[in-house]
Amino acid sequence: MEITLFQRVTTFLIAFTFLMFGHLAISTFSVAATVKFTPEFVQNPDNIAAGKKIWLKQCARCHGQHAYPGKAPKLKPSKYKIEFVYKRVTKGFRGMPAWKKKYNKNQRMSVSAYIMSPKFKN
Repeated sequence: MEITLFQRVTTFLIAFTFLMFGHLAISTFSVAATVKFTPEFVQNPDNIAAGKKIWLKQCARCHGQHAYPGKAPKLKPSKYKIEFVYKRVTKGFRGMPAWKKKYNKNQRMSVSAYIMSPKFKN
């Protein structure tokens, strides 16, 4: 039985699709997995202050000073886990850009800590 060109191309495309989705799933879940938020980090006033400074300088442009009103969606920290916030800050989402290249890991963690802190108002 001879394999046709169509069958070869179809097999290749199926294999390629599985490979890409697997890579995407691993890279998506590994962002939050590489970061450990300790209570000491999350509750540290210096980290929260650093996160607030970045929020006011960068994030408030779209989200508004207190996360609403802005052109970006209203944030609902009470419904989030800090790893989710960190992932969004790092990788972006829909119209929100990824901030991984502009802010280092500690800065992105600080923004996440600020958003999840009682000092963050929306």
